[in-house]
Amino acid sequence: VLQMQKLSIADVTLKQAAKSGNVSLSFREKIEIAKLLNKIHVSVIELPAIVKEKTDMLLVKSISSSVTASSIIAVPVNLSEGDVERVAQALSAAKKPRIQIEVPTSTVQMEYICGKKPAAMLQMIADLTKRAKALCDDIEFIADDATRSEPDFLYKAIETAIENGATT
Repeated sequence: VLQMQKLSIADVTLKQAAKSGNVSLSFREKIEIAKLLNKIHVSVIELPAIVKEKTDMLLVKSISSSVTASSIIAVPVNLSEGDVERVAQALSAAKKPRIQIEVPTSTVQMEYICGKKPAAMLQMIADLTKRAKALCDDIEFIADDATRSEPDFLYKAIETAIENGATT
């Protein structure tokens, strides 16, 4: 006899639409999509990173206040402690906020995107995660490009994130 376990669904529609550049949704459409996801009780609604400070923060705040079910609102940071502050502020109205620390962990991506060597990247992971944890209870660590990462470094990156407050 199979026993049903809890199933969590993370919806990335709004996050991917912003990344693709091919989809142009209005402010109102983005809020309506979030409301529909909330209505069907999606576990996590992932939003894009805050790029345009005023409009993106307003969008996150608006969605956070309109999502009243048990959905987690997750927003990634743009690899700076100042962005951690902005994301936390934008999520202040969320019933269940989550800050995502998404960093490249392959050697090529670390150097290309961040201009950092592995030791500096581990310090960055520690700093970002620790700062985010001081502002939010639920911190998600995402090892971007993990399949091309050195296994030992990937393990250290995950361990560093957990030690500094990552919970997801």
